Amino acid sequence: MSTAEARLREIGARGEEPFDIGEAALLLGSFDRPGVPLDRYRSHFDELAEAAGSADRLASTLGGAFGYTGDRATYDDLQNANLLRVIDRRKGLPVALGILYMAAGRRLGAHVEGLDFPGHFLIRVNRSEIVDPFERGAVREPPALRQMLKAAYGPSAELETAHFRATADRGVLLRLQNNIRLRLARRRQFEAALAMLERMTWIAPGLAELLRERAMLEAVLGRFKGAVESLERYIAMEAADGARLEAAALIQRFRARLN
Repeated sequence: MSTAEARLREIGARGEEPFDIGEAALLLGSFDRPGVPLDRYRSHFDELAEAAGSADRLASTLGGAFGYTGDRATYDDLQNANLLRVIDRRKGLPVALGILYMAAGRRLGAHVEGLDFPGHFLIRVNRSEIVDPFERGAVREPPALRQMLKAAYGPSAELETAHFRATADRGVLLRLQNNIRLRLARRRQFEAALAMLERMTWIAPGLAELLRERAMLEAVLGRFKGAVESLERYIAMEAADGARLEAAALIQRFRARLN
């Protein structure tokens, strides 16, 4: 077991205890950048915090002085979800950029959290200001948020309280990794997608849905014995009767493929 895997598993085993989300994102990114030292990336968090000096200057520092912005030209590039490459290139996906804001802001003692806004990751600073890291830290007031929502989900969509709900750090990391997993699956790189799912289970070992997704990838790869085992573990963790029944039906299908 590598040091990175051991540290990520430790985060998963600690349940809801707080952890350094920036460090965790670097560890996850290191698997695709083997041999690259992480110290300069860790130091960059401190550099960002020192340059900002205060939470109210986070956006102008990261989006302005350091030029962090969203990558519109090559949005689906896997580099956009690897925090090491995001730091190298100064661009990435909203959630990857958001983690930079969270890591730097917390070093300043600020309360910086991710928002579960539909279709677009945002952050909230000190429980008040909502910032869009993809747009160089632009502040998003309710009218702009409403417009974003309607653009994504149609003219009948309206803001709801749930759209302003904070996302736990573990959920933010899963969202980051899921971006990679889905892109790998679309490219039919199923082995790599399965490896990504495995890392996701390290940081969220209690999330049953990951086992179901693992089973489906194993089945695509023809590993029906592994798929059955993953679904059996899923059923043991899943509370919803309907989901358990669906998984049991899949087990029967996969067992039939073993005969």
